Amino acid sequence: MTFRSALLWMTHVWNPDLEAEFEKFLHIKYPGSPDVWLILDSRTPGAEDVIRRFKRCHVIGETEMFRRLPYPRLKNETLYEHVHFPILDFYLTYPQYDFYWVVEFDVRYTGEWESFLRSFELYNHDLITCHIRHFDEEPRFWWWDSLYHPAKTIDRSRYLRSFNVIYRISNRALELIHNKQQEGWRGYPEVLLPTLLAESGYTLLDIGGEGKFVLPGFKNRFYTSGSADGLLNPFCTMCWRPSRRRPGIHRNKIYHPVKPKSGLEPLKERLLFFTKWTWKYFSEKLQ
Repeated sequence: MTFRSALLWMTHVWNPDLEAEFEKFLHIKYPGSPDVWLILDSRTPGAEDVIRRFKRCHVIGETEMFRRLPYPRLKNETLYEHVHFPILDFYLTYPQYDFYWVVEFDVRYTGEWESFLRSFELYNHDLITCHIRHFDEEPRFWWWDSLYHPAKTIDRSRYLRSFNVIYRISNRALELIHNKQQEGWRGYPEVLLPTLLAESGYTLLDIGGEGKFVLPGFKNRFYTSGSADGLLNPFCTMCWRPSRRRPGIHRNKIYHPVKPKSGLEPLKERLLFFTKWTWKYFSEKLQ
């Protein structure tokens, strides 16, 4: 059976290097290859010119989108805390796809994107993402408490977290999340998506990575990650911070975050991320 899929490349910044990265996806052509869309924040400098140049462009205005989507939100009402809203907004506008790949602008893959995408063609899991962990594996993860419903609860032991800078989600999974948020659920997407899907019997798969959701033979195949005290390991190919200017030397690996020079943290701040993580790591080991 052939599935129809979309690939949503999401950004709020634009420059020639990022344009070249996006166009890598536009050149992907194989039987069943995804329709490639640019998900563009309307506040992006030069947005009007970008919109004119790319046919498949879904523009997100934060204020308008928050007004349009009938979901409860976290107290800090910015797009950063609700980065899955643009995907739900796209799904509601274009519900004809079976699967939706999402790739944030600061993700790089040091191999052929076609090969990476086709590695998951045979799998129909509802959420294929990165660094999936149970609550008891990372109990001090910052965002656990964000998951909330005014009348319903899920046992904390069944909570899951993931790292969703690159992922694939099914049409039926987005329908569930849409309905759950309308019912009153809210939360940071790294907790809300995997927990609500797993709690409803939907299937999850780790891109690999390591952990209980990784397929045999996929361990550390496409990226490496780890954590200490809930903080992702900055020495691995995939982490939250610090940012890097270019991907690393390992082939066929996902690197994140890779940002334009203007988006890099100051050197002192970048070094602090390494120091903080190392201190947390050895503090855990000594407990």
